Amino acid sequence: MSEKEEKSRRKGYVRAAYAPDGPKAALMLHVLEENGIDAFRKGGVRDIYQVKGEIFGEEIMVAPENLIRAQELLKITSGAAPIAPPKSPSVRKTVLCLLAAFILLMILLFLRGRFLT
Repeated sequence: MSEKEEKSRRKGYVRAAYAPDGPKAALMLHVLEENGIDAFRKGGVRDIYQVKGEIFGEEIMVAPENLIRAQELLKITSGAAPIAPPKSPSVRKTVLCLLAAFILLMILLFLRGRFLT
């Protein structure tokens, strides 16, 4: 199967689990493949950014018809298969908060100067 056909086939895949790091993602993929379930990891842009030396987690993607079986297998083998990544503020929210704090600081400095003179 060509790479283009492979990408087209996997386009409809859904997230079965979330792995907090690469080694756990590899273990989940191994468990699924050993049980005949085609799966792949989806890291994308998150692989580029690092926080304290650790890469953000990865999604484990499977075909929709294998979703329930994959989740059951991962739950049995790992004790629990977290579905959603931990909540973290988006980059946009962080930038907006920093911008609001900067504007507030400028206003306070301006008012301080007005009252001292």
